[in-house]
Amino acid sequence: MSDDSREANAGYLVSDLVGLALRQVGFEGLGTDPSPADLSDGVMHLNMLLAKWQQQRFLVPNLVDMALMSTGASVYYLGQGGDFDVPRRPARLDGAYVRLANSPGFQASEAGEFSPAQFDANDFDVGSDGLESSAAGGPLDFPLTVIHSYEEYAAIGLKGLRTWPSAVYYNPAFPLGELRFFPIPQTGMWELHILTKEALPSDLKATDPINLPQEYWDLIMWTLAVRLAPSYGQEASPTVAAMAKAALATIRAANQQIPRVQMPPAVGSTGGAAVNPWWVYSGGF
Repeated sequence: MSDDSREANAGYLVSDLVGLALRQVGFEGLGTDPSPADLSDGVMHLNMLLAKWQQQRFLVPNLVDMALMSTGASVYYLGQGGDFDVPRRPARLDGAYVRLANSPGFQASEAGEFSPAQFDANDFDVGSDGLESSAAGGPLDFPLTVIHSYEEYAAIGLKGLRTWPSAVYYNPAFPLGELRFFPIPQTGMWELHILTKEALPSDLKATDPINLPQEYWDLIMWTLAVRLAPSYGQEASPTVAAMAKAALATIRAANQQIPRVQMPPAVGSTGGAAVNPWWVYSGGF
């Protein structure tokens, strides 16, 4: 591949990093290319590796804010072809909020186009995030508590309540995840926003570019070397393992975002079910 073509792809090819990884375990000689079988195995390992990384917040460069106008439904579906139409359903929510549709300056958000080539600014240009308004103050957003277990959602006493939403439960069912807001948002009154990890590249082929931030190239090469070594009856050397660990630490430092801990309003010096306006949320009557 010419230098111009490689530059246009803005990254190394999958075959480049698989070949480099194999050389780190001494399987391929300098200047030689992997055999088709070895390259195929390396590509499969890379796809499995990226699928595993998808579940780690610090290994995903960015979050996506997806918006949908409320329809009055008790369940919304998340995944390819769902209400929130994304390439793959996420394993969990990283945050959620609602935007009051009749608030001053409200403008509906426009979703960006998803593309197999991730992390291209043009693919995720949303056009409007709903904030471009001349009205004073702009739209009103309200955070939602993310319920992380079905047991906690099951404890809600009046699940069919339809009023101001305060929480959302996400069931990562397959192939479509299930979102249950509580209370159920009224039709057309709320714009529902959920935050999820951006989908990393998947189903890569040997000729595909590694379309990720440049610091990932080092991490992919060294981690692949550690993964591939046992396939050839070897163990990764201490140097290879140390380099993989150092590359991982670099990504962790670059991507880690830790929100401040906040206590619920009902917890405090005067907290308790008796003064909690959402007492029905706890299931008590």
